[in-house]
Parts: sequence; structure tokens; C-alpha cells
Amino acid sequence: MLHIYIVSLKQDIEKREVISKTLEDFGLEFSFIDAVYGKALSESDLNLYRNKSTGKIISRGFSATPGEIGCTLSHLKAYQEIIDRKLKWACILEDDAILDERFKTFIDSFQSAALNPKDLYILGGQNGLDERQIIESIKNTKLVGSQNFSKTIRSEQFIYRTCCYLISSSLAKEILRISKNEFILADDWNYLVKNKNINNIYISKFVDHPKDLSLSILQKEREKAVLSRTSNPSSQKKRILTTTRNFLQPRLRLLALKSYRFIEKKHKSE
Repeated sequence: MLHIYIVSLKQDIEKREVISKTLEDFGLEFSFIDAVYGKALSESDLNLYRNKSTGKIISRGFSATPGEIGCTLSHLKAYQEIIDRKLKWACILEDDAILDERFKTFIDSFQSAALNPKDLYILGGQNGLDERQIIESIKNTKLVGSQNFSKTIRSEQFIYRTCCYLISSSLAKEILRISKNEFILADDWNYLVKNKNINNIYISKFVDHPKDLSLSILQKEREKAVLSRTSNPSSQKKRILTTTRNFLQPRLRLLALKSYRFIEKKHKSE
């Protein structure tokens, strides 16, 4: 059976109890990965990771927050556990993932024989984000654990979060190798695709993520960092360029999405 890892802070007892009860009611086995609490890291340790940062951290204009560093290190711990236990594949959840019977079916009927170990499978968790920007193939789909996954088309920069995904041991090993010299955020799938560490990303929608982020420490840290960046006069020109790009890019992608879907539907009907 596919093993389930839950990344969770040791002190988040209530969240652990909720997701434990859900999985126990489903009759599924799981293990907790004690997450790294970023705020408990020393400033020198934080700077060590910040100094070797790459990927989207560089382009966004503010350094990795303690929460982001802790989150990334936590998922690296999960990858190491996969390697140590010699698992071929594993399912990684965060403790706020919202699960229903579809998840139980997915785990119970999972088979890895037809899966490419260099592909990443996102189980959902895009709630509250602009999912319209994720272009999903109509033709290129896979049934994994009785759940339908669609191949994403040049959408890796719009897929966020690490709340629920399926990863192979070889991909986990590759990310661990990269992390020795570089620091990339745990959900910087775009960087991993661009550098050919990940071949394709497939996505489904049978696991949800809470839309209310008001209690999220990670979100609050990011918002504070953004405010600090925007209050710096020297970054005004960069902000204008970023705002313009953020305005145009989604609209151009939506046009591309409509064109792509039209072409795929046409080919499928022929």
C-alpha cells in the first residue's frame, strides 16, 4: 500500500488529531514528519539558506521567510524518510489537507507500474488560488488510484503549495541532491521543471486546502515581507514592471488556454 506522510509541527496537536481521525476512520496507515519550526532557527541558520537561494525567491523581491524555510526543510525531511525506508512512491500531505472518501479510494487502489518516476502528481489543494491559469490537457490524462489526473501544460509557475502530492523515491533523491548546494522553496515546481528535474506535472482535484488563510503563519510572514518590500522607494520601478506583468500575463494565458482547448477538442473529435 502507498505510504502516507503527514508534515506537521509537533505542537499543532489539534490539526494532528483531526487528520489522524480521518485517516484512521479510512483504515489507512500513516506517519508524521515533525516539521521544522522556522522561527526557532537562528538568524545565522536562516541566512545560510537565504544566501544559497535560487528560483522564484530571487525574482519576487524578498528573501525566504522563516516559515518558508521551515516548510522546505520539513519536506526535505520527508524525502529523506522515503529514501531511508526504500519506498518507491509516497504520498505527502500537510496537516490541513481536507480529505474525503476519494482519498481512501486513491490509496487503496494505487498502482505505480505505469507511472514515470520523474513526473510529479498533485492531488489538488489549489483552492482559493487562480486555478484558471492552470492549463490541463484534455487528451493527456492518467487514471492513478482510480482518480483522474491531467497533464498540465506550461503551468508549473501557477501551481502552488505542498499540501498534497505523490512523489517517487528517485525524484525525492534528486531534490535532496539539489538542496545540498541550492535552496529552493518547497513548492517551486517551476524551477524543477525548468531545470528538467521534473518531466511533467499531473494534477487532480480530490484533496482540498482551506480557503481561509487568516491563521496561517506562513501567509502572514509573506504578507509582511511584501509590505516591507513595497515600502522601499528604491524598488518602485521594479514594482511597476511587476504589476504590469502580473496584469497582462494572466489575460494572455487565458487566451492561450481557450485556443489550446479548442485545438484539443477539435483533434479529439476527428
